[in-house]
Amino acid sequence: MNNEILLLLSCGILLVMVGVYMLILYRNLLRLIIGVEVVAKGVTLVFLSAGIYRQDIGLIQSLLVTFILVETVLAAVILSLSIRAQKIYGSLDIRHLSKLKG
Repeated sequence: MNNEILLLLSCGILLVMVGVYMLILYRNLLRLIIGVEVVAKGVTLVFLSAGIYRQDIGLIQSLLVTFILVETVLAAVILSLSIRAQKIYGSLDIRHLSKLKG
């Protein structure tokens, strides 16, 4: 492995770890959304480093474009739900959202 692949892989793993830390520690819904996005960016870097290592750039590019598209749609849906939760409950604390029914 050359240095670029190791750098991409280590940055990807670091981003995944930071994102998981955010998901475990914070209770604010917006910070949780940011944590999910950070994890997704880390996974993107890990996929990219795996594709460069295998020298299969075409397949990895198509997978990454699909992954980024799904990630963007997921972020838009989660943000719209968080706006609705803010309007209903007046807070983005996930402890208040655990009282939802049905």
